[in-house]
Amino acid sequence: MTLTELYMWGSGLLGAATEGEGHGFSLMDIHVGTIFWTLVIFVLVLFVLGRFVWKPILKAVEDREERIRSSLSQADEAKAEFEKALSDQKREMDRQRREANELISKAKEEAQVAGQEIVEKARKEAEEQTNRARRQIEEEKNRALAEVRSQAVGLALDAASHLLGKVMDKERHKAIVKEYIKQLPDNIKEKH
Repeated sequence: MTLTELYMWGSGLLGAATEGEGHGFSLMDIHVGTIFWTLVIFVLVLFVLGRFVWKPILKAVEDREERIRSSLSQADEAKAEFEKALSDQKREMDRQRREANELISKAKEEAQVAGQEIVEKARKEAEEQTNRARRQIEEEKNRALAEVRSQAVGLALDAASHLLGKVMDKERHKAIVKEYIKQLPDNIKEKH
């Protein structure tokens, strides 16, 4: 049977079905010819779609699935890299924070040591100035005492020579008066 014959046979069935009924075409009526041609067309469409359309569509869907899998895999890798970079960055920030804290602690210690050194230096300088002042005072006191003694010797010699009425040689007078003046502070201390 050729396609033309098949068409004619199907048309004849269709025509016979519609003639025997005596009324118009109804969707509720079962028509063998319509069912036959519907099945034939469905099989042909299915064959054409399966052969020429479904394979490219399935191929495109599979390619898209593969691209999506690849994208998801790349996204997972990127996420893992991001998390690793974030972890590395946190470790680096912690390290830098520790270094900064160590530098601050070290600077505080150095400042404290420098402050102590400055205080110690100032204390030593004050002590040296105090000692210098004491030495100067002691020297001034000794000079003043020596000058007072010298003048006292001169006065004592003058007074003694005046009292004695005779003049002793000056060297002998000075030696006697100096001896007496040296004993004066001891004599004064013993009296008080």
